[in-house]
Amino acid sequence: MIKDILLIMPPFSMKERYGRGIEKIGSSLPPLGLLYIGAALEKEGYRVKIFDTQIQTWDIKEAGNPDIIGIYCNTSNYRKALELAEEIKDNLDVPVIFGGPHVTTKPMEVLSNRQVDYVVVGEGEISAVELLRSINNPEMVKGVGFKQNGKAIINPARELIKNLDSLPLPARHLVPVGKYKPSPNQYKRLPMTTMMVSRGCPFNCTFCDVETLWTRLYRSRSVGNVIGEIKHLIKDYGIKEVNFWDDVWGINKAWIDDFCSQILTEKIDITWSCECRVDTVDGELLKKMKKAGCWCIFFGIESLDQEILDAINKKITLEKISAAFKWTREAGIEIRANLILGLPKETPEKVRKSLKILCALNPDYVKFNILTPYPGTVIYKEIKEGKWGKILDESYDKLTGYFATFLPSGYKSINELQEMKKYAFIKFYFRWGYIIPKLISVRSFEDLKRYIRGALAIFSI
Repeated sequence: MIKDILLIMPPFSMKERYGRGIEKIGSSLPPLGLLYIGAALEKEGYRVKIFDTQIQTWDIKEAGNPDIIGIYCNTSNYRKALELAEEIKDNLDVPVIFGGPHVTTKPMEVLSNRQVDYVVVGEGEISAVELLRSINNPEMVKGVGFKQNGKAIINPARELIKNLDSLPLPARHLVPVGKYKPSPNQYKRLPMTTMMVSRGCPFNCTFCDVETLWTRLYRSRSVGNVIGEIKHLIKDYGIKEVNFWDDVWGINKAWIDDFCSQILTEKIDITWSCECRVDTVDGELLKKMKKAGCWCIFFGIESLDQEILDAINKKITLEKISAAFKWTREAGIEIRANLILGLPKETPEKVRKSLKILCALNPDYVKFNILTPYPGTVIYKEIKEGKWGKILDESYDKLTGYFATFLPSGYKSINELQEMKKYAFIKFYFRWGYIIPKLISVRSFEDLKRYIRGALAIFSI
């Protein structure tokens, strides 16, 4: 009978994740996926242990004597996950389950490895529980894969969890919460942690892999359920700030309005940040969000060239970007933007033009990523069909958004793309219109150290 379960986040160093230089300011945040699975298993009476190699040094002795081991697997840590599973199989006589985004994208590929006995495909809270109940007869369990006489079998998909309030809160007591560290510029107050309000995204950006795990169906927890978790975090962990880790936060304006009202009415002392689309915010709502503790919004604008935005089906305009930035600034909320280099129809000249617009918009912080064509995305399929350029390196551990693995047709070489990323960083951050206001805003030695670390990281790219 299965009683003791070990869940593991595979070893994947800051340098492997972020690349040279950036690892110095990279973040380590709680593995919400594993914490949700752990909570679901504990609710059913299982004894659960979580080992997170982001903040804990792995040794096979740490495994103990579990009845079964579950390993989280995204695309970039897939190789590391397999190496971990092989080490486990060489030392322990225990079944190994894989789950996570990469498993959902390529379940048969993952299950074909000798060191993997079962896979959980898609949302795992219900599937994992049912698999453990029927570990010797998994044929009827939806959303899992298993082996029968050496043959890999993937069962039919499980229906999405409609009521997210039915899920127990993440089992944060299973990890040393105090050891996690956000990036130097990712918070206002410590201790800080992450939360998820919703799953799924109704939009269809071609580069995004959210559809793989959560699908396009947007589902949200109730305001009361979210407020309850915030109170729990404050009371039990002394949390002062939350980063809402949703793929898109703020689709339902009525929900946000109610959420802010409850924060204000109950006088909950919490600072928070979130990620929004530029076409889902307005001036009045942003002002209320500010009053309720929102200090920062991360906007995924991806590009400042309309032709490129249309090519990736972003369905936003430069006018909407400008308006959202204006309203956010007027509300007193910090503006953060994400841009992706190497998108379809992009050229170095278009990037230079976009940077001029970006400097004029002057967000508080910009993150420049290089396009990562994740397996299962629309853009990956388009590239494989001969559009936009060619993939030069399909090594899974390079698919983090920080390494150039795809050569766009608008660039002569990978080196040109990498140099353009460095140019973009320097062009935006090293100008007096950015530096002087930041120096004026420094309120502590810690603030100054954060900016210095960021500057040094740019020169290490």
